[in-house]
Amino acid sequence: MTLPPHFRWTTRSASLPDDPLTVIACHSVWVVAMIRRVNDGIWIASLDRHRHGPGGPFRVCSSYEQGRAGAELWVTRHEARLREDVATILAWQEKVRGNRLAKADLKPPFGWMG
Repeated sequence: MTLPPHFRWTTRSASLPDDPLTVIACHSVWVVAMIRRVNDGIWIASLDRHRHGPGGPFRVCSSYEQGRAGAELWVTRHEARLREDVATILAWQEKVRGNRLAKADLKPPFGWMG
């Protein structure tokens, strides 16, 4: 399956280019993040990563490949809402970049940001 336009798989860090592709981003905003738990090696997917931030709700994946496939289906199914969320985040970031002092008065789109 392919992701909708502007959504892409990437690594969790540009400084780790050999890491597996574990993040789906849209215009640099993470919407899905997959991680492998250290204690048992199970892959989990954090959906709506942009809304909940690190440590938010997650789903257990039966494997890396199944997690990727499920994440792609989820993004396709929620594409319209995800695009609206990303546009809201980008607009907030642009306002903050325009006036850093206004950050205290500009409520972030999702509670964990800011």
